[in-house]
Amino acid sequence: MSNIYKNHNQYSMRETLMIIGLFLIVFITGADSFIISPLLPAIVNDFSISISRAAFSITIYALCYACGSPFLGPLGDRLNRKALLKVGILVFLVGSFLCALANSISMFYIFRAIAGLGAALTLPNVWATIGAYFNGKRLNTVMGIVMSGLSLSIAVGVPIGTTLSQISDWHMAFWGSGLVTLIAFAVLLIVVPSMPIVNTKRSAYFASFKQLAKAPKAIYALLINFVWMFGFYSIYTFLGTFITQTFHLNTGQTGYVFIAYGLSNFAASFFGGEVTTRLGAKKSVILNGLLSVGFVLGLSIFQQALIVTILFLVLLALAQGFGVTALTTYIVNIVPKSRATVMSFNSSFLYLGLTFGSMIGGFIYPRYGFIGVGICAAIALALAVVLAQQISKKATDEF
Repeated sequence: MSNIYKNHNQYSMRETLMIIGLFLIVFITGADSFIISPLLPAIVNDFSISISRAAFSITIYALCYACGSPFLGPLGDRLNRKALLKVGILVFLVGSFLCALANSISMFYIFRAIAGLGAALTLPNVWATIGAYFNGKRLNTVMGIVMSGLSLSIAVGVPIGTTLSQISDWHMAFWGSGLVTLIAFAVLLIVVPSMPIVNTKRSAYFASFKQLAKAPKAIYALLINFVWMFGFYSIYTFLGTFITQTFHLNTGQTGYVFIAYGLSNFAASFFGGEVTTRLGAKKSVILNGLLSVGFVLGLSIFQQALIVTILFLVLLALAQGFGVTALTTYIVNIVPKSRATVMSFNSSFLYLGLTFGSMIGGFIYPRYGFIGVGICAAIALALAVVLAQQISKKATDEF
């Protein structure tokens, strides 16, 4: 066994450094994903295309992630995870810089696809690394802290990106994303320690898939993640467009509205581990899923005042932060010997939810407006709650 597990003091230091490194990775990949929503109106104007075509840039990123993750993520169960993190973030870095150079919507699609493949290799191994190094209450806490990087990327990354876009054009958001990715990569080389290889057997890659298939509760958990993310991203994708059109804000001002959501979601995710420990994963997922249904409906129905929209955004952010942290913490421990595989499928189902959410939302929004998207999202989140109740009945261990 590595010395990292033998010496408590040394373990504590490396643990802290690892959390910082993984947090930065999640932050930057999250910023690149979430920045698109408030930029959609600017992309529409620049390329003279419809909102549905612009939203496809979100779909193609998510689709490449969803398809690539199940095949790339499981490599973490038989290869060096630190090396895989390096390769993944380098590919993501290249995709981000190329997006900044895109001069046509077709090229933008291609470059978003490259970034999606980079994220597909990176994020599953982030979650698997957390599951391998931490357990019990510390696992809940660390998962919440690292997941809060996604929320902080909305609170900080999105408004910075939209401000850069307002100063110049939307391409500047991706130049900024690429620069921060480069910095995060440099930090990664220093702070993330080498990790022991879980299984070096050639058959281990396919064995991981078999182990996952033999865990029925894993299928239920992945379905919950898919349906939950379908609901959330169907409304989030068009949130920036809705705010811009309804309250007549420019790109930079719209980005500032996202600060309220991001900071609230950051706080909920950061302390989500404590909530999961106190309530249990089942209660946290069900409670926050039900709250999300109500807040999504409120967000889509009450459109008269910006302050009301921000209020519902804050409430939705809190419910999402607590609920998703609990669900991810549960999923990472379903098949301990194949964490990278499990989390790669978890990420895949997450982005499949994003893919279909943005795709179907792109059909609904032009025809039925934001309220139509909100009703669709609420139905999906309600279904996720029903599935969560079912898995708790079938699982042999606590959920």
